[in-house]
Amino acid sequence: MQHNDGVTAPPPNPRTPTSLFVLILQALVIAVFFNPMPMANATVIHADASHVADHWIPPIEAATEIDVLNAFVPPEMPWSSAHRGIDIRAADAQVLAPEGGEVSFVGVVVDRPVITIEHPDGLISSFEPVDSELAVGDTVAPGQTIGRLPAETSHCDVQCVHWGVRKPDAWQVGATVRDLYIDPAFLLGWSDPSILWPVHSDPSG
Repeated sequence: MQHNDGVTAPPPNPRTPTSLFVLILQALVIAVFFNPMPMANATVIHADASHVADHWIPPIEAATEIDVLNAFVPPEMPWSSAHRGIDIRAADAQVLAPEGGEVSFVGVVVDRPVITIEHPDGLISSFEPVDSELAVGDTVAPGQTIGRLPAETSHCDVQCVHWGVRKPDAWQVGATVRDLYIDPAFLLGWSDPSILWPVHSDPSG
């Protein structure tokens, strides 16, 4: 089942077709590959994720890339529908912190319990559905249990956890900035990174 995050801003001008944004993004990617001079407003992330993967662990013990039930699908624009995270099959109901950090939110969003952790490198992880006894301000260590999947709530056809990762204010759109969602699988070394990121959005910190 695909997870669609809520709308965070008004939709683009209907007179501007969505395909135009796609064409612009494609042009930027081509420019990165063929222009020897670095772009002033973009950062290229190379495919070697080993320096990132060494610091992150799956939020479900012993999970591997084959346990990803629904992959990350980035939005075309900050307000677009997408799958802003990955769904990981959970053989165990315990959910672990993939990296250390501080709890910044514990509560219910719409109809699902959510816990959010802010990591030292500035990335923010959110997990749902997760019941947690932790409180805002608590610190967690990598691999620490942060909560459990509720038996009565199922995000997927089988027991799973949805994990989203974002970089605050890393996506500039006109005169405004929005959070940039990245693929959590990249942090684990399970996928290649995106080629083009807005400035200051490198998930490796």
